[in-house]
Amino acid sequence: MGRVLLTVGGSDSSGGAGIQADVKTFAALGFHGTSAITAATAQNTLGVRRVYPLAPEAVASQLEALVEDFEISAAKTGMLSSAEIVSEVAGFFERNDIPLVVDPVMEAEAGGRLLDPQALDILRERLIPLARIVTPNIFEAEAITGVRVSDEKSALQAASAILDMGAEAAVVTGGHLQGNDFLVTSLGHIEISGSKVAGGNHGVGCTYSAALTAFLGRGWDLKRALVAAKKFAAASVNESFDVGRGPSPVNPLGDVLERADRFDVLTEVERSVEILLAEEAFVHLIPEVGSNLGMAIYAARGREDVAAVEGRMVRAGSRAVGCGAVRFGASGHVARVILSAMSFDPETRAGMNIRYGEDVLEAVGALGLSTSQFRREDQPSSSKTMSWGTVEAIELFQSGQGSSSGASSGASSPVPAAIWDLGGVGKEPMVRLLGRSAREVAGSAVRIARLLRFRQEPIN
Repeated sequence: MGRVLLTVGGSDSSGGAGIQADVKTFAALGFHGTSAITAATAQNTLGVRRVYPLAPEAVASQLEALVEDFEISAAKTGMLSSAEIVSEVAGFFERNDIPLVVDPVMEAEAGGRLLDPQALDILRERLIPLARIVTPNIFEAEAITGVRVSDEKSALQAASAILDMGAEAAVVTGGHLQGNDFLVTSLGHIEISGSKVAGGNHGVGCTYSAALTAFLGRGWDLKRALVAAKKFAAASVNESFDVGRGPSPVNPLGDVLERADRFDVLTEVERSVEILLAEEAFVHLIPEVGSNLGMAIYAARGREDVAAVEGRMVRAGSRAVGCGAVRFGASGHVARVILSAMSFDPETRAGMNIRYGEDVLEAVGALGLSTSQFRREDQPSSSKTMSWGTVEAIELFQSGQGSSSGASSGASSPVPAAIWDLGGVGKEPMVRLLGRSAREVAGSAVRIARLLRFRQEPIN
């Protein structure tokens, strides 16, 4: 199997769509991306200002140079701009048998026309008949077929009309149809379910069709490739870059980076737990309910994005032991503390609970760690203690009203290094340590434990 893909389309000066999005997507999915640029655009997230089509012979020259050197597994077309360019591109694919995804780009997602009206007939007559699959959104499907797409029935009707033009398959993408896509082939139709993402995003259509091209380049069948491409595009939307003043550009590397981040977090927590359990003095910091250490990924949204010890760390005689493996979603308690802290400082991604005691607070202060507290009796009845309490303690800390000790009290971080409370009915008093990594938090716990042991040991 070859590892080379081709995209034929326009350059997006904002970097969020077009050739730029395609090549990033190809790379994220393990392919070398080649490109034939059809036009340069002056655009940003707010819209397209100007389009500068290349000469048709310049597009043809790029394509011939690529096919002379590379074995291309699959290709896609995006923005083709003019009738002359569409004709040149169609001629290339008529001469070269390459699996082709036609993304009939007509307007930029941020606004601005990208295909001349007179090019549409050539697209229908010469390029669509060469397509393995055509991927219009509802507006593009309507422009190509004349069918107004507003529901499943009309989407299937438009897709069928594209098949009648000669394409092997057509999928009407569902960003404007509650997130569902509708695929039609000669064998029938399939609905590929999804969820509609609120708001607009820059480059999602290009990313979707580029991912589909990559999966087809792996030799996958259409349904499998479409499902995977939809999932990939959704992950790219979830990791969108909040830049510019218009729709956020999607991040085709979002899924890859998140998987790498999850691996790093798991490894970090596992090694940090080993450090804690290897420290003999740590057993004296474990509260009655057990202790847990957790760390969140950078884009954490909920408990499933925080890795912690399943079953916590507990006392077993004179030693501390872990009750289970480190996994994501293992602790609601620690996750709520970390996620609340991250709302103030996204870099504060780790936390753990240790026992409360005046001796522990004295050790925390002696080590120069900043502190704050909350009182359970002030908690609103409808709130979760750890979420509310963490926010309450951090707000007090930032206002200067909370207890703060040590030389580093708030100087280098918007959140305290330790948050404590005196408990309540049926609730054990507790100290929660916070930090930027599991290793940092574990290091603080080890230093506290060693200082307490030193103070308790008799001096001969």
